[in-house]
Amino acid sequence: MQEINKNSPLPLYYQLKESILNAVKAEEFEVGERLPSERELAEYHNISRMTVKKAVDILVDNGYLIRKQGSGTFVTDYQQSYSISPLLSFSKEMEKKGLNYTTKILSYTDVSDSKAAEKMNLRAETKLLKLERLRLIENKPFLLENTYLAFNNFKDLKKEELENSSLFKILKDKYDIQLSNAEAEVEAVIFDACIADKMQVKEGMLGLYFEQISKDENSEIIEYTSAYYRNDNYKFKFTFDLD
Repeated sequence: MQEINKNSPLPLYYQLKESILNAVKAEEFEVGERLPSERELAEYHNISRMTVKKAVDILVDNGYLIRKQGSGTFVTDYQQSYSISPLLSFSKEMEKKGLNYTTKILSYTDVSDSKAAEKMNLRAETKLLKLERLRLIENKPFLLENTYLAFNNFKDLKKEELENSSLFKILKDKYDIQLSNAEAEVEAVIFDACIADKMQVKEGMLGLYFEQISKDENSEIIEYTSAYYRNDNYKFKFTFDLD
C-alpha cells in the first residue's frame, strides 16, 4: 500500500482510503483475503485508529470491503455480482447470464450422513447418494456443492447422466418429480484448509455457506444441498419458479 503523506493537504483518512482502494484494484489483496487489522494499519501508518476506521467504513459502505464480526475485514469481489436462486439449476442460471461455466464431479457415492438425513427428515442410518460438484465460472471456482438424495429412490441414477445434464432436469424427465418449493439458509464463513484447497483459494478466506432443502408438489423433501460460495458479493433472489 502507498504510504500516508502527513504533509499533504488531503485528509489522512482520505489518503488511507485511496491507498487501500488502489491496493485492492491492483490485486495486492486477493478477493476474500483479510485486510490487516485497524490496529495494524494505524501502527503501520502512524495514524489514529479512528482515522483508519473512517477510511475502512467508507470502503465497506461502497462495497469494496466487508466486515465479519470477530473475524476481521475482507476484500469483496466488487466487480462481480451473481444471483443465487433456490430451485434454479446452476446451468440454467449461468445460461441466463451468458456466462461460460463448467462442472467437475468430484465424487458420486452412497454414504451414511446423519446430518443430511436429519435435514431430509430421514432416519440417521438411511443410505444416501452424495454428489459433490465443483462449479466454475470463466474457469474460476465459484461453488463447491454437496447434494444428497435418498439412495432407495434414486439407486439407478448414474454418474454419467449427471455429467451431461442438470440434476433438476433428470428429476423431472426421468423420475417425473417436479420440485415446487425450497427452504434455504445462508451465512458468511471462513474457509478451512479442506474447502480452500478444493476452491483453489487461501485458507482463511471469507465465503458463503448455503443450505437448501427442495420439496416436490406433495411437500416431500427430495434433495438436500450444502454449498460453499467463493467470496461474499452476491445478490440473493429467493424465487421458487422453475419455469
